[in-house]
Amino acid sequence: MGNVDPAGEFRNSTPESVRRATLDVMEKFCSHPNFVISSGCDIPPMSSWDNIDAFFAAVDEFYAK
Repeated sequence: MGNVDPAGEFRNSTPESVRRATLDVMEKFCSHPNFVISSGCDIPPMSSWDNIDAFFAAVDEFYAK
């Protein structure tokens, strides 16, 4: 599972950075049958909802290709 950096991306970054990080992880690892996209750990308190929404939007974008 994972591995989008919870502190670096979800808590301290921008929606566009979260999008890029999520798509990058998925492009590298979704070819493995046991891969599950996730944050690298718990989402830190005070993380931006815009960043969390960007993560899920990037997952949708990846599968819409």
